[in-house]
Amino acid sequence: MDLDPDLHFLTCGYLQRVPPEYFADADDSGITWQPDVYPAALALARKHDRTMIIDLGCGRAGKLAALREQNPSLDIIGVDFGPNIDWCREHLRGGRWLDADLESATTLPLVPEVIARSVVVCSDVLEHLIDPRPAMRLICWLLDHGAAGAVLSTPARDKRAGADHLGPPFNPSHVREWTQGEFRAFVASFPVAVERFDLTRSDDGGGGLTTQLVVVMRPDEERW
Repeated sequence: MDLDPDLHFLTCGYLQRVPPEYFADADDSGITWQPDVYPAALALARKHDRTMIIDLGCGRAGKLAALREQNPSLDIIGVDFGPNIDWCREHLRGGRWLDADLESATTLPLVPEVIARSVVVCSDVLEHLIDPRPAMRLICWLLDHGAAGAVLSTPARDKRAGADHLGPPFNPSHVREWTQGEFRAFVASFPVAVERFDLTRSDDGGGGLTTQLVVVMRPDEERW
């Protein structure tokens, strides 16, 4: 497999979609997408005695808000931009909503004491970004400033369209979709320790194990 570092470690010749459609998080299908990702973030928070979830690319934050409803002592911070974060600010209470473009923001206006109470989740976001590297740098910055770990998810192209499908993705809001090998190489290009790398359900409607779930921590942190 010939991977291209300049193409975010996708297979050479992969055709990205630029620009993608803006993802307006307004799905009313009744299906919960990536239902196991936020519980994994909560489990990581509990293991490390953290009381906050920072959600990068939260959309309308339905799963984040539901997690807090089920765990009232949990603090939440959602990060997004455009109509999604405007909607959160208008309709959701009990959280903090930060407007930030994940293709350029590599820090957030958060004090170290807040970050030190947190774990990070970035659920099915990186595939929407024309340049996903700033978002990964932001995750590294949060880890460096005390976040216990970060839970990432993204589609597994090899389990959906097939590894030989070299783009663009069928989803019009996706720039790219990585295979498991490609995404491992992408994540490994950043200064993080990979503590978990496997597949999880894409949805609760029988979609199968076609979503990659990855837990990363600072390289010197204990294993999860």
